[in-house]
Amino acid sequence: MTSRLVLALALGLTGCAYFEAQPEIAPDRYAPAAPSEPWSSAARTDGEYAIPVAARAPDRVPEPRPSTSPPGGPTYNLPHLIDIALANNPDTHAAWERARSAAAAYGASRAAYYPTASAQMPAGYSRELEELPRDSAVLKKWYAEPTLQLTYLLLDFGRRSAEDEMFRQQLAAANFAFNRTLQTVVFQTQRASYALAAAKAGVVAAEQNLELARTDDRAVEQRVELGLATQPALLLSRARVAQSQFDLANARLFVREAQANLALAIGVAANAPFEVENLDTQRIPASFTVDVDQLIADALRQRPDLAAQVASLNARDAGIDRARAAFYPSVDARANYGEQIWSYQFQGPPTQDPTQPQYGGQITLTWDLFTGFKRQNLLRQAQADRAAAVAALQSGELGAIAEVWRAYYEFESTKEKYAAAEALLAASQEAHAANLETYRNGLSTIVELLTADRDLANARFAMIQSTADLLTASAAVTYAIGAVETPKRP
Repeated sequence: MTSRLVLALALGLTGCAYFEAQPEIAPDRYAPAAPSEPWSSAARTDGEYAIPVAARAPDRVPEPRPSTSPPGGPTYNLPHLIDIALANNPDTHAAWERARSAAAAYGASRAAYYPTASAQMPAGYSRELEELPRDSAVLKKWYAEPTLQLTYLLLDFGRRSAEDEMFRQQLAAANFAFNRTLQTVVFQTQRASYALAAAKAGVVAAEQNLELARTDDRAVEQRVELGLATQPALLLSRARVAQSQFDLANARLFVREAQANLALAIGVAANAPFEVENLDTQRIPASFTVDVDQLIADALRQRPDLAAQVASLNARDAGIDRARAAFYPSVDARANYGEQIWSYQFQGPPTQDPTQPQYGGQITLTWDLFTGFKRQNLLRQAQADRAAAVAALQSGELGAIAEVWRAYYEFESTKEKYAAAEALLAASQEAHAANLETYRNGLSTIVELLTADRDLANARFAMIQSTADLLTASAAVTYAIGAVETPKRP
């Protein structure tokens, strides 16, 4: 007896401990313990939140599509990278699935236009005591009552049409948002590709600058050996060589950073090996043929994100119509048909097996007269949501105008800087060549030579940066007006 009590007590305590740890009893156990401490998952769930193998990012760049790719070679041009990014970037997949979800929701909203059919069949056994005059009897029966019911909404004063329109507009908003996501991915790929090409060109320029500094250093060293230059001059040239080596290491770091940014844009792991075309192969963009006011008008007409906000506003209008329709009654028609199948005995044999059909039809008027002010508040909510959508659209319009304005004048300024960089590079090359020759002939100082060296190095970097900036600025204008073109699928 004692052992049974101990066992029962142990089981009871175990049960209490089990329920004490359940989330419905102690939910705080499953949240962070304190606002200053990180949350850690339980040991048994460590693997639950590891990235599944099927969802891991690709560790290599996919091959370009056969219809657009050149024969062989590990180098990808910009159209190839854009094609890969659109097919591989998680943002495009997420936006596509959101659009598909909205399409399914729109399809579900159309269900109200169709009749609904349902079937049910209660079945079982019962034993009932029936009271009779001066006696009682027992009724034992098996029964089944299959029934088919058909219901169709005849009139709802615009409720289902408003809901249908609301989901249709939400689908349009999701589709326009998907288009803008594609444009964003294209622009991000363009910008990252230009940055990587510029970083690679920066390495080449840094290597040229290092070789130039070493050439100057050898010239100084020769003059020191001949007694025509001093040791401080040699130290200055050595410092210039060290600075050029530092610049080269920094340029190589920029390449790695740019590779990571481009890998992120096209949706692959940063350690995936790939190469891009050199910066000097890129075509310098021409000036826009229209002024900034026309570009702004184009943006307001064709940007998908603005169209998505307009669709969201239309959906809010439909939401107001649906909220107003809820104040009115609905009328539906119902019809049913079934069978009553019994098998029973009354006070013993014989067994009776009657089967009878049952059917009916009706028109039902349903009108919620009072709902605890729910409908009034839902209408207020719908009206507030619409006002918020109007404000969001106005904000989006102002943002688009500002974005086009900034992008256009940044492009115009970058064009001027590009032309200045070309002139600066040509002048710096001539100046350095002249200073090197005059220094060797003893007609200029080491300071003048190193200054010309530094100016030429800066001019090379300025030329590279202005080229990348011009390409990016042109792409930014196209993106700002919503005119980004995506590759056509075969």
